[in-house]
Amino acid sequence: MAVLWQQPSSLLRCQALALLHFICLLFPPSGALSWDNNASPSPLEGFKLVKGNFSRTFLRVGYHKITEIPLGARNVNIHETVKSRNYLALQTQTGVSIVNGNWVIDRPGVFEGVGTQLTYRRPNEIRSRKGESITAPGPLTEDLHVYLIYQQPGPSVYYEYNVPLENTQPTPGPDASSNILGKCTCPHAKHTHTFWCPVSKSSLI
Repeated sequence: MAVLWQQPSSLLRCQALALLHFICLLFPPSGALSWDNNASPSPLEGFKLVKGNFSRTFLRVGYHKITEIPLGARNVNIHETVKSRNYLALQTQTGVSIVNGNWVIDRPGVFEGVGTQLTYRRPNEIRSRKGESITAPGPLTEDLHVYLIYQQPGPSVYYEYNVPLENTQPTPGPDASSNILGKCTCPHAKHTHTFWCPVSKSSLI
């Protein structure tokens, strides 16, 4: 009779171990879920994690600088913390538009610039509650300028990236005044995505 009970007991132990292994896969020790795309990457040896948040109550409609990400940065992650009708935009240090420049809204996809691939995501505007995001593995071959195209009050954008420890000088944050990307041909030119060029004498690129 004891032999008959040993086999089910061994089977139960195997099932328990398998269940424990499955739980460990779902909930790793770091606390980040395996499917969480917004989870921060593991810290790189010899690198420092830089992060920040851009938030304002009201801004003038147009392009506003969020931050400058320096040359050599890796694991770039920029995303809206609150879904909105605003847009993210990128420009190189030399003034070349990468994403959503020149008053044109690009489709989501993969873009090439500053020596890396930049993945621009804009979730479904109706079904999704997530905002826009831009990620890049790096390393960047030149400084990357990050902008917000302001259309809706209360924007909130989180950004983070890794920089080499020998390059830990503070990077410029958002300017007090608006920095406009692109060109506007008239004082009140309306774009198909319902944002406006507010004034004709803005500092346009």
